[in-house]
Amino acid sequence: MPHRDEDRSAAEPPQPARFGPIREVPPSGVLRAMPGSGSATTWRSDRFGGDEDRYPNGGIWRFTADPLSPEPSGVPFSTMVKRTGPGHLGTDPVWRGRPDPGDPQWWGREAAFYESDLATSGWAPGVRAARCYAVDDHDGCRDVWLETVDVPATMDICVRATAGLARWQVATAGAEHPWLSEDWIPTHVRRRGLDNARTLAHPAWPSAIERGLDPDLRDAVADRTTDPAEIRQLLQGFPHVLTHYDFHNANIGTVGEDVVIIDWAYVGRGPVGHDAGHLAADVAGRELPPDKVWDLLRSAYCDALTEAGWAGDLAVVRRSMTTSNALRLGWQIDHVLSIVDDLPDDAIPIANARLRLFAELQSSPEMARAR
Repeated sequence: MPHRDEDRSAAEPPQPARFGPIREVPPSGVLRAMPGSGSATTWRSDRFGGDEDRYPNGGIWRFTADPLSPEPSGVPFSTMVKRTGPGHLGTDPVWRGRPDPGDPQWWGREAAFYESDLATSGWAPGVRAARCYAVDDHDGCRDVWLETVDVPATMDICVRATAGLARWQVATAGAEHPWLSEDWIPTHVRRRGLDNARTLAHPAWPSAIERGLDPDLRDAVADRTTDPAEIRQLLQGFPHVLTHYDFHNANIGTVGEDVVIIDWAYVGRGPVGHDAGHLAADVAGRELPPDKVWDLLRSAYCDALTEAGWAGDLAVVRRSMTTSNALRLGWQIDHVLSIVDDLPDDAIPIANARLRLFAELQSSPEMARAR
């Protein structure tokens, strides 16, 4: 069922096609950050993704340099550029960017993050945000030029990223910026338009169960909390820290020996532990069973909080990690039902593992206590 986009304004500018004209040569700030490039360097730009207008950006490119005298390593120089702007909000009713700086999905938040102290301060050695070489405003666009990161992350890199993020959250506990997002999870659930009765009546259930989906997931649907006001109230009781909100393994990678985190478009205040739980749900069933992944990342996160000087109760952190993700991830059942007939056979076990993790979170003692 399509989501109703109640936030779309008739005053928003028309959206041009993605992958419009792009520079032939990166801005000077990028060139300064890439020793070895010069006037004789030839640049090639390659697109990432298709032309679909649903994406909340104007395109992502990789620029690769072929210098006449490469460094001894022989590795070509490269940089990524992500186009943002009020005319590149996308059309997906849930994920599209918004023109209002107060909205959790304001289109300008990622560039604001990279231009702030948060991108470079508070990070312990070995884990950091991606380096931003330049923010280039032109023709109604804001192009964000970033270092190239090798993604997606393996499980060991995810563990390191989770611990590094925890340390950064402690170090930035007092950070204040007017552009940081607020109320992200309740707003996201509202935009999903979840309705438990409608989900239970979805015609794909028989096919999904026949293909291996756990029929007990229907009980999880019946018990979902979908009211944004109730979700907001449940989350207000937890400590809040700076939260990435899109912390999954495709946004975690490496540059040399460093673990690097990208895509800070939603960063803001959120319940402690949320990112660690979201990552666990994302990678559940790939390299390890869901419960093992959850325990591994929860331990890495809590240990790093303690080492960084977190003075709060770790039992509260664990409840926050569980509750915030149980409240956020209920939409995944609707998503699987909408695509189940098109899923290849080898995708069913992974989908089932993720949904069972959601059901276990929702029925957990931590969630019961939060309610």
